[in-house]
Amino acid sequence: DAQSAINDLNGKWHGSRQIRCNWAAKGAGSDDKQRSDTKNYGQEKSNENALENNPQYTIVYVGNLTPEVTSTDLHCHFHALGAGVIEDVRIQQDKGFGFIRYSSHAEAARAIQLGNTRYLYGKPLKCSWGSKPTPPGSSLTPLPLPITGSNLGFPAMDIAAYERQMALSKMAGMMHQQMMVGAASQGYPGIAATQAPMYYQ
Repeated sequence: DAQSAINDLNGKWHGSRQIRCNWAAKGAGSDDKQRSDTKNYGQEKSNENALENNPQYTIVYVGNLTPEVTSTDLHCHFHALGAGVIEDVRIQQDKGFGFIRYSSHAEAARAIQLGNTRYLYGKPLKCSWGSKPTPPGSSLTPLPLPITGSNLGFPAMDIAAYERQMALSKMAGMMHQQMMVGAASQGYPGIAATQAPMYYQ
């Protein structure tokens, strides 16, 4: 029953908070252990709040992937969720996880929420925030719509809507880069005109 509860509830959402379930550590009956668990839970809760409320976090971690899942599969799957504009997809096939970067924090939050209710190749996805924020100045160029033999069935309206979304995102990206270049040329500290690389953990 406990395992079923973990399987059923882990990754589900309660309001704006994601539920995380796992087995309690052995020997949790002692007072010292309970105090330690309470302290650790408080830290974890604080960390979750920091990620959920930090607009710099736009990268979604996707775990529990089968070995045959490719970056194209992941892109197609998350594009179909309609959470927002996808800017980058990376995958570690041998390790069973990947990362998807969205154009905004709100879009990434929607992708986490929607992704945790889906299956890919028969396995439930485990989605959460990437462990590092998106570095300032990262590329704001959306990925083109993934077209493969397996997803040529996208409706024309879906493709047209995605292309409109991409065009809007590109315009926003050009405006952002012009602002960054302008700020750098005026000598504001900590603002670089060059684009920083993406980081994944």
